Amino acid sequence: MTTAPAAAAPERELQDLYARSKMLALAAGAALVLDSSLDGLETQAEQLLQDCLAAHSQVSAFGPQLSACVDTARELRRLLAGAVRGAATEADVDRARASHRRLQREVWRVLPCEYVPCCASGHAHDER
Repeated sequence: MTTAPAAAAPERELQDLYARSKMLALAAGAALVLDSSLDGLETQAEQLLQDCLAAHSQVSAFGPQLSACVDTARELRRLLAGAVRGAATEADVDRARASHRRLQREVWRVLPCEYVPCCASGHAHDER
């Protein structure tokens, strides 16, 4: 049995930042829709932004993807800061959504196997 090689360090870092961004976006969206507590989310957004900035400045691979990570983290931080103050606007939500879509597109350019196993395209399905 052959196993896939471990992801290279820059790829793992991009995967981690993307996963954190998705989790934070989902948590923020749920909290806003349900009018729930935003406790800790603003701090997480700030930490994500700092980690994205550090990765962008240190990792030469995945420049467009890491730039999109920075933008997404910045927009999430802006949205959450506004929400904590009670001043989040629909424009803040739209910017956060747009930045996340851009991040998703960029990540999928280099990590295309997020939802479907990479080997799935090589298999035929029985029609019953």
